[in-house]
Amino acid sequence: MATSQSEKKMKILCLHGFRTSGSFLQKQISKWDPSIFSQFDLDFPDGKYPAGGKSEIEGIFPPPYFGWFQFDKRVARCGAAKGLRG
Repeated sequence: MATSQSEKKMKILCLHGFRTSGSFLQKQISKWDPSIFSQFDLDFPDGKYPAGGKSEIEGIFPPPYFGWFQFDKRVARCGAAKGLRG
């Protein structure tokens, strides 16, 4: 049986912080009131890049840890691009 539009749950994208993971954020949110989870479809993806350096949650929650972007040393040295060609 197909689910009607009114029965569909709102999908919420839950993005974790720097040097953590989707599973860590899911663990944190699991302490919320359980009625919330029946009302929404929560998605907990991991960041695209493996996180380098020490995570503040080491020893509290197991790796791997992720980040959503990588710092580009060239941008820091030369500044951001003012255009795109290609």
